[in-house]
Amino acid sequence: MTQSFESAKSRLDNIKTIEPLLSALRTMSMGAWQMANRKIASLSNYEDDLDQILIEILPKFTQKPVREQTVQEIPIENSETIILIIGSERGLCGKFNAGLAENTLKFIDQNQFSSYQIWVMGSRLRLEFERREITIAWRKELPASGLFTYHEAYMITQDWLDQFEAYAFHRFIVLNNHLVSGSLYQFETHYLLPYEFKRDSEINPSGACRWPPVIIETDPKGIYNQVIQHFIAASFYKLLLRSAAAEHSARYHLLQEASENAEDIIEELVWVINAERKRKITQQMQELAVSAGLLKY
Repeated sequence: MTQSFESAKSRLDNIKTIEPLLSALRTMSMGAWQMANRKIASLSNYEDDLDQILIEILPKFTQKPVREQTVQEIPIENSETIILIIGSERGLCGKFNAGLAENTLKFIDQNQFSSYQIWVMGSRLRLEFERREITIAWRKELPASGLFTYHEAYMITQDWLDQFEAYAFHRFIVLNNHLVSGSLYQFETHYLLPYEFKRDSEINPSGACRWPPVIIETDPKGIYNQVIQHFIAASFYKLLLRSAAAEHSARYHLLQEASENAEDIIEELVWVINAERKRKITQQMQELAVSAGLLKY
């Protein structure tokens, strides 16, 4: 590699300055990634607790109650379907947002919705859609550092649920990236509203009660509605965490690769600088030998 000593030294100094920053960003991404995974595991336990409540509540109904729209038409100025895409607030995560935008457009083409709105979470994804000149009806920033809290997710979904029950839309779909393994993630879709509750636990059809029996002192329907609201919030919160895990994993592996490349460049530049120093020392020794008459010029 042919380059001047000064240029190689300047590049080496610059890379050595950047290298600690890469290491710090990599550590932050790893921490956020692990935090998202821990919250996902904790959220699963929370959903199990909600499920246990339903085991006691549902036998009180002759027919399972449902929270849904009671009419088939919505105002013409509203859209039938809301498509929410969860992206990232920061960069340095490769094609995370570009791939989301591409997959979203394919998803819309495949489903041919009669009317829809695109909602976006994450400034980087918003810029990606704006670059493609796609209209965004609603946008929200994600935390630049850290993760969304469950309370924030609950308050957001409460607003959406109110709009749904006021017939502002018929369907709410969430699109996001889900981490598969390592830095590999895949596009996934989740129908948040109308909410379809799926349970793994079985309610004892024989009517056998646990001992001591559970005492329900209020309207079971009210408890059911509260539990379903939290299930909707938990479902959305899990999607936020899954997206965050995929984002931070992608960023971690890209920064890891950048750090390895920086180490390779540093090694190469050190070799160039040392070779240039040896050449200069050899040249100086030759000049001294010539001036002393030991060598002919």
